Amino acid sequence: MSFIGVVANKKCFEHIKNKITQEIKEETINFVQINLRSIENIKNIKFEMLIIEDNLDKFKKNEEIVEKLLENSKYLMLNTDKNPKCEKIKELPNKISYGLNQKATITVSSISDTDILIYCQKNLKNKEGNIIEIEEKRIKKKTKNALKTYEILIIYTFFKIYNKTIIEEI
Repeated sequence: MSFIGVVANKKCFEHIKNKITQEIKEETINFVQINLRSIENIKNIKFEMLIIEDNLDKFKKNEEIVEKLLENSKYLMLNTDKNPKCEKIKELPNKISYGLNQKATITVSSISDTDILIYCQKNLKNKEGNIIEIEEKRIKKKTKNALKTYEILIIYTFFKIYNKTIIEEI
């Protein structure tokens, strides 16, 4: 059983959770939304993956809990567009940065109304310890797609880390 912590607003959290659980049915994955109200209650959970979509500045009062969560997570996915100056996070192993900036590990090469070209800029290790090689992957957007670009980057990265087939259309 895997615990995935997601620091995001309710709508983003639901999009990520629903899309991943819809595609991955054979594994038991528990998603936990982390916000200002829930952070005190989850301080001792060890997450297999911690996804930080929101800006961490709002957790200044809970800095020690956030640090503990970061240290106890096997993988960390961090939106570096929203968290550009997280010094403590830069030192963590298995950190995967994502965003629209050129320094992010997972970024976007091209975006249009119909598709998105995702670029993995460096080799990563998946859950089994195998190398995920540098690649570009085109994903078609469904016409009534409610997913935002950051959510698509999160889902893509999650599938790569969990060694699941990347869906061609989101």
